[in-house]
Amino acid sequence: MIDSHVHLNRREFAHDRADVLARAAAAGVRGFLNVGYDLASSRESVDLAGVDPRILATVGVHPHDASLLADPAGRPSASGRDALAELRDLASAPGVVAIGEIGLDFYRDLSPRPAQRTALCLQLDLAADLGLPVVFHIRDAYPETLGLVAQAGLPPRGAVLHSFAGGPEHAAWARERGCLVGIGGPVTYRRSALPAALRAAGVTDRDVLLETDAPWLPPEPHRGRRNEPAYLAHTRDALAAVLGVDPAALTVQARRNFARLFGRIPAALDVSAGPPIE
Repeated sequence: MIDSHVHLNRREFAHDRADVLARAAAAGVRGFLNVGYDLASSRESVDLAGVDPRILATVGVHPHDASLLADPAGRPSASGRDALAELRDLASAPGVVAIGEIGLDFYRDLSPRPAQRTALCLQLDLAADLGLPVVFHIRDAYPETLGLVAQAGLPPRGAVLHSFAGGPEHAAWARERGCLVGIGGPVTYRRSALPAALRAAGVTDRDVLLETDAPWLPPEPHRGRRNEPAYLAHTRDALAAVLGVDPAALTVQARRNFARLFGRIPAALDVSAGPPIE
C-alpha cells in the first residue's frame, strides 16, 4: 500500500519516526506521500523525500495559513509573492509530485475567507504553470471550493479531494473530471455518511486513494490515539467492503491510481531500500 497523505514531519513523530516507518512496512505500507501545508512543512517534506526513496512530497499553503499569501481583503501581499516564489522553487525538487494541500476551510476559519480564496487561486495557477496535480483540503466548503475551481480552472494534471467528506454530488464532480477522492479513517466510523455517499455517486476502485492523514483521523479500532501509517489496512478493508472489491485488488488499484495522478510511485516500496529517518 501507499499512504497517499501523511505528515511524517510533524512533531508527533519526532521521537519514533523510524519505528513508525518500520511498523508501516510490517503492515504492508511501503510508500508515502508527505504533504506540505505551509512553508516550513513544505521544506520538511522536500527534505524527507530527499533522504528516503519511500517518500514523495507535496508543497503548498493550507487554507489555515492563507494569510501567508494574501491580506485579509484577499489582495496578494508582497510577502505572499515571496512565499509563492519559494513554493515554486521547492516544487522543482526531484521528490515533489503535487501542489498541496490547498483549498478552503470554513469550519475553523483560521484565515479570512477572502485570503483563503486568493491563496487557492494563486496555487491553482502555480500548479497549472508547473504541470503538477493538486491536493485539495476542503472542509465545510465544498460548493464554494468547487465553484471557485470552476472559475479559476482545474489544473490539467487533475487533483485529489483529500480526506473526502462531501456528498454524492461532490464525489460525482470528481469522477466526471478524472479526479480522485482520498479515503481515510472516517470510512471505518460506525456513523459515517461516507459509505453511503460513495455508493450513491457510483465510486469505484479506480476513483480512490488510500490515506491516513496521520497523525490525525485514526481509523477504528484506534480512535483516540495518534494515527500512523501502519493503520492504513483498516481503511483499505473498510473501503473494499463499501466498493464490493477484494482488499488485495484494491491495494493494487489504489497504487495504479496514485501513479496515474502523480506520475510515479515512490522509488522504493521496500523498507530495506532506504536509510532510516531520524
